Amino acid sequence: MMQSTAAALLGLVLLSAPAFAADVVLRFGAINIENSQVYEQILLPFGKAIEEESGGRIEVALKPLGGYGKPAELFTMVEKGTIEMAATVQGYHPGRFPQSSVMELPFMFDNSIAGTSAMMSLYKESLLDKDYASVKVLGLYVLPPYPIFTTGKKIQSVKDFRGLRMRTPSTTVGVALAKLGAVPLGIPLNMIGDTIASGYVDAIAYGWDSATTTKGAAGKYLADQLSVVVDARLAAPALMIVMNRAKWDAMPDDLKKIVEKHSSDLAMGNARIREALEAATRKKMQTDPRFTVLSFSDEQRAELQRVTAPAVAEWKANMAKLGIDGERLYTRARELIQQYKVATK
Repeated sequence: MMQSTAAALLGLVLLSAPAFAADVVLRFGAINIENSQVYEQILLPFGKAIEEESGGRIEVALKPLGGYGKPAELFTMVEKGTIEMAATVQGYHPGRFPQSSVMELPFMFDNSIAGTSAMMSLYKESLLDKDYASVKVLGLYVLPPYPIFTTGKKIQSVKDFRGLRMRTPSTTVGVALAKLGAVPLGIPLNMIGDTIASGYVDAIAYGWDSATTTKGAAGKYLADQLSVVVDARLAAPALMIVMNRAKWDAMPDDLKKIVEKHSSDLAMGNARIREALEAATRKKMQTDPRFTVLSFSDEQRAELQRVTAPAVAEWKANMAKLGIDGERLYTRARELIQQYKVATK
């Protein structure tokens, strides 16, 4: 009887004892949806690896799109310390990342692997230092250059862009679209579907795979609301994975080493997955009778480059106003992209 009473008391003590608490909790907000390949194959494993190697001293509280806040709020939340980490898009904050916008200029790179390699090199060379002074950078990367989806209009020449109301992923991409005669519109990710359904938007610059996995209006995916795809490869947005600076500075050195070790492949891991996803989805859509898939000839692409070239000159002038050597930054970005383009062949 006494033994059973003692056992019961021990059980109560164990149940009432506080659960083991991590030394550091990192609330990690993402713009990726749950079950997407980036979320499942990059972000989740990253968090789990840190937790395991730290022996539970670090807890990574990762949440998908909408888990902590709206996509356009995540970076500010990291700066303020409302959350500790975020995977988000620079273009959601117009004017906030002027140096990084060099990667969003028209026809900068052909694939995200070369583009991402160049962007990370620019950061390591301190050419993007002003953009990220308030945070700890874990990874910077670019997506594969976007196609253009429309609700029905076939874009087969520069003149077909005129008057087209287009959702743009960033201000810099929007300037290039404006040079083509389109009307660029900055619309948050969570509102794209509704603006298409209402007729407010005629087209979007968006990823092949993302269009088939991002929810649109009335329970549909964005691709279900669109019918024409143009393999434009005009430009793509830059993305980032960042951490609150004060939280980073306060972490013990041994835990910092663990986070840095496992964040070393975040940028390139994202780039590789995005390239694979885009290629697979492009192939599927080219044989899907629901879509008309178009592409530009070499001559048409040359014409697009000629028409959008003034956007680069304007960008350089705007950088000068901000005290940034845009000529140096642009030239170095092009050099690195060419270097990595050759290396990836």
